[in-house]
Amino acid sequence: MNWNKWYRWLVPIGGMLAIAAMVGCTGETKRVDPDSLSDQEVGTGLSSQDFRSVCERMARSLVQIRPIQNASTPPKVALHDVQNETDDYIKENEFTHKIRTILIKHAEGKIVFLDREESVDEASKRETRDKEQGRATSAGPKDRLGADYWLTGRIGSIDRVAGKGSTTYYRLSFRLTDAATQAIVWEDEYEIKKASTLSPVYR
Repeated sequence: MNWNKWYRWLVPIGGMLAIAAMVGCTGETKRVDPDSLSDQEVGTGLSSQDFRSVCERMARSLVQIRPIQNASTPPKVALHDVQNETDDYIKENEFTHKIRTILIKHAEGKIVFLDREESVDEASKRETRDKEQGRATSAGPKDRLGADYWLTGRIGSIDRVAGKGSTTYYRLSFRLTDAATQAIVWEDEYEIKKASTLSPVYR
């Protein structure tokens, strides 16, 4: 058998097969509108459109409350963890980050956001301790500013499967809490219900 002849044929064929395999593994990438639903967004999970709608509505609601509108100086707000009580993987703190971005851009300085994040319990103890010891104040800076309010929230859901269909009801609520008294001064919610004929395994 003439091995040199076979080798000259096999090398080009192997190269073409490798190229075909790489082409078959690559897909088309394109830019889409954040408010549109792509063909891949199936099932009953939250979409980018839901995310943007929730954040925009919460920002509009929050900036209109009396403690914000009637404040002699802009209240200082710190973000705290949002609780995700659904079975979905959700980067829950992205909601308060987006709300903060919208308010910084459009609230005309009516709110000052502090650049720190921690649990509500830790923040409550620290804010009280620092204000009592004079290391922080709501009136103006000393070593650093003390938070007047915390912005946090909760994401909950109820899932139901019947036959080949499934539905998911989402309740996304956000609240503004007085850092000194822990009184809730504002809370609003956004409700979403979705239905799908796909099995939950494809969500």
